[in-house]
Amino acid sequence: MKRGQRSSARNRRGKKRRRAARLEPASPPLAARQEKPLSTRHSLGFVYIAHVFRYIYGLILIPYYGRVLGPEEYGKVLAASALFQVIWLCVEYGCSVAGVRDLAGTTDRSGIAAQVGRQTMARVIMIPLAIAIGVGGAWLSPVLRTEPELMAYAIAIGINSGFNLGWYFQGTLQFRTQALLEVFGFALSLGFILLMVRDREEGARVLEALLLSGLIINGVAYALVTRQINLKYLSLAGACRLIWDSTALFASRGLRVMMANASTYLLSLFASAAQVGYYGPAERFSSVGLSFMQPVGQVLIGTVTRHLSSSENEWEAYRLMRNGILFMLGFGGLALLAAVGLSAWIIPLILGPGFEQTILIMQIFGFMFPFAAFNQAVSSYVLIPLRKDAYIIKATAVCAVSSIATVLASALFGEVGGSTMAGARVVAEVVTTCFLAMVLMKLDLGRKIFMENPDEISRGHSDCGSPRATDTNPISTR
Repeated sequence: MKRGQRSSARNRRGKKRRRAARLEPASPPLAARQEKPLSTRHSLGFVYIAHVFRYIYGLILIPYYGRVLGPEEYGKVLAASALFQVIWLCVEYGCSVAGVRDLAGTTDRSGIAAQVGRQTMARVIMIPLAIAIGVGGAWLSPVLRTEPELMAYAIAIGINSGFNLGWYFQGTLQFRTQALLEVFGFALSLGFILLMVRDREEGARVLEALLLSGLIINGVAYALVTRQINLKYLSLAGACRLIWDSTALFASRGLRVMMANASTYLLSLFASAAQVGYYGPAERFSSVGLSFMQPVGQVLIGTVTRHLSSSENEWEAYRLMRNGILFMLGFGGLALLAAVGLSAWIIPLILGPGFEQTILIMQIFGFMFPFAAFNQAVSSYVLIPLRKDAYIIKATAVCAVSSIATVLASALFGEVGGSTMAGARVVAEVVTTCFLAMVLMKLDLGRKIFMENPDEISRGHSDCGSPRATDTNPISTR
């Protein structure tokens, strides 16, 4: 009798457990499985730490390459590195920025899996074009034309780099994971290079080490997100739609890269080799200064988009836009003071005597920083989260046309030198700032960004259309 009672009690407890299991969700929410979200300040701290490691990595390897490889072999490595960066840009095709924005506005697991699926498929579609560009670029280069091994490594590294998951960790606001992976990647590739590269004819071993470390880091990253990979979302139609939607971002980024790399070449068409030599170092120093603005965008694009996807937190998105713009303006002002006040001391210390004209060119570049900071802040922290991609490509085109027009006008009415080219860059950024300011006024965004009352944002929300990222479902026909 007692045995029958115990069996009946066990059956009742089993029914209760099964009933409770049916009432529970099939899987916990995605947010419960991800790392705890960091504050914006802590996120910026992690991203900037990784950015500093990038410079330490370069400071260690550049002298090592020079001493071990020598100038000729090091030149081949630099040519191959430039080629794989072009291939990397082609494989990503602007999808990374779109991925950060779309993923930040998606919280359900199926939506995130769909984003991962179409991002992966879009990169697969771009592989044939990337290979063609790699082969064509190597054939056009006298340095790489006779080095098929370097060409093969450059193509492989570019494709593998294009499949990196930095966009995923930024879109899901996992900045700690992204920074740790990046630092681990630097340490891994540094170790491989120091172990594998010991002779003057081992430039190919540098690329082999970079490829090996890149494959390992990508393997670790994909293992971390394996739960979000679902083969049914590898849709050709969704990938083609993503590529089409990313075209404006790709064009803007490509035009910016071309402007940065082509200014020295453009100067060589009008000026002497000495002027190019004076201009080149100043342009490199200014590029380093501008690169310190990039980590802020890695954090704020996803964070702002996440807040825009919630009507309750929309005011927080505009607050972050305001703080981001003010922070960048402050950074630009400090960069201006440093360029004007310290160039006369730092440039001779680094370059030695004979580069006095570089000091003036760098001081002219200094006036570019506040305007470039404002332009980057408005483009990255305001227009991208609000899906105003058309204005971004227009702003980039305005900047390019203004720069080229200034140089051509100087060539017609006077002499072109390094100072002229630096002045053209300043003029281009000033014109772009005026254009973006008019865009903010047209969309009534200035009032929303710089107002303090969250209730007023909700009342004025319809003025420029809904900016909330509710249309980020990759299955939608947006």
